[in-house]
Amino acid sequence: MICDLRELAGPETFETDVCIIGAGAAGIAIAREFIGTPWRVVLLEGGGFHREHSSQQLYEGPSIGERYYQPLDACRSRFFGGSTNCWIGMCTPLDEIDFEERPWIPWSGWPISWGEVEPFLRRAHRLCSTGPWLFGAGAWDQIGLRARSFDATLLRPFVWHFNSRSQFDLSFGRRFRAELKQASNIDVLLHANVTELLTNGAGSVIEAAQVKTLGGKAHRVRARRFILACGGIDNARILLASTSTDPLGVGNAQGIVGRFFHEHLQMPCGLLISPVPNGEAFRYSRLYPLGGTACLPGLQLAPEAQVQHQTPNVSLSIDPLYDRESALIALQNLRLDFRARRISLESLKRLARVTAGWHEWAPEAWRRFVEGDRPRGDPRRYIVFARSEQTPNPDSRVTLSRETDALGMPRAMLDWHTTPFDRTGIQLVASYAVREFQRLGIGEIVEADWMAGAGWPDDLVGGPHHMGTTRMSEDARFGVVDRNCRVHGVEGLFVAGSSVFPTGGHANPTLSILALALRLADHVRATLEDTADARVTLAREVQAASRASAADLSVVNRQTALD
Repeated sequence: MICDLRELAGPETFETDVCIIGAGAAGIAIAREFIGTPWRVVLLEGGGFHREHSSQQLYEGPSIGERYYQPLDACRSRFFGGSTNCWIGMCTPLDEIDFEERPWIPWSGWPISWGEVEPFLRRAHRLCSTGPWLFGAGAWDQIGLRARSFDATLLRPFVWHFNSRSQFDLSFGRRFRAELKQASNIDVLLHANVTELLTNGAGSVIEAAQVKTLGGKAHRVRARRFILACGGIDNARILLASTSTDPLGVGNAQGIVGRFFHEHLQMPCGLLISPVPNGEAFRYSRLYPLGGTACLPGLQLAPEAQVQHQTPNVSLSIDPLYDRESALIALQNLRLDFRARRISLESLKRLARVTAGWHEWAPEAWRRFVEGDRPRGDPRRYIVFARSEQTPNPDSRVTLSRETDALGMPRAMLDWHTTPFDRTGIQLVASYAVREFQRLGIGEIVEADWMAGAGWPDDLVGGPHHMGTTRMSEDARFGVVDRNCRVHGVEGLFVAGSSVFPTGGHANPTLSILALALRLADHVRATLEDTADARVTLAREVQAASRASAADLSVVNRQTALD
């Protein structure tokens, strides 16, 4: 069942087994894992089926640290499907080294290994419909690139897969809507905004979620298990704003909630000049068919080189050169804004650029309409584009603003900080690329001017991939959730999404988000089954005790503990 909470004449309190807060990639993936099970699930979505200005405004908030490249309300999608509504289906997994403790990267290391996550990565890969499980040199062999030409101790070939579905079907909200609607044990509530998590007096057990609509309706959801899946900013925001029991918020006894916010640092780092128009360099800049889907080749700084030179994880792609501020690119981005119903100040700037530069885009648009190919650009020049992980930094964080939104909830405030060390991987991989591309005769790479300075280029962007604000750690002093994504010290409360990532690697996070979501769904189902088995056993013991002349009080006490 899917209902709009604004129109539902339902109870003030909903009772369920599992409450999932947030219907993005993680929330929807987890809900699907419960279809056909004995457990009832309520999936709460703060928006509707489409982008709505009043709902999107709830994401507004100040950014007070280093310049973040987008306003907070522009880099997230508050409607059914979440960020998959603006996703292009790009997938590649985290690497083994990303899970390891790296002495040169403070706060690195996951409490789980790549081997534990790998089966779920494969399941997530199938869920994404992204072709065969090939991401390294084997994929390059399949598409006919010379994978083994590069020095494997310096640069490692890999690919990004792209979802085989149309752009319209990439949204999990559209793709799985009917499936969730037909599930007899799943209830999806739209326009259901969670403003606070309510715990017992000691703050050790979650009891309910406070839910409000913009129209003023208020409800509560009571459940045996709660899963918070609202993204890297709002996961922290909701925990911090849940102050009825503790002024520090839920799960924040150590002051870690909201800290360690990290992004993927993405920017051009050089220009590749090919000696031959559309020569071999072009082969590294195009999409290739692979197993019925498409893939884009990339080069990663080899793990051996990361260890030897003590750098973050970073990768490169080769992109056809075009003017990133051209009227044609502005027109393409404006079209995406309108399709996603995401109109912002940046959209108005693009509109002005399109209007002023109509003479630039009109001929190119007509050519592409008639010929159906990509922008020509310069057939000899290509952008070398870097994507690096940001090292964990406790001073980079999400906190609460004094300003409140239309629901009366404090707005999120981003205080983002990078470090000089974040540049080291990009500088090293660029220097290796300069050497290898020249050695192999592919072309000459001229490093970008900003590489010689101390700051970042003006066109530094993020994913936007919001990670780390509820990081995973076995030690409650250094993280918010444990290896099973349960909030430390709070029974029944779990967190899903990239906010639990201790480090982010170079890989865009969607595939890994889904893998951890599937792993969490399996874990929560197992805890429910264990509790159900224990209840059956205790019920039998209570019946036997009641027939005895003196009931065993220990059995009664165990029954009370389970309840």
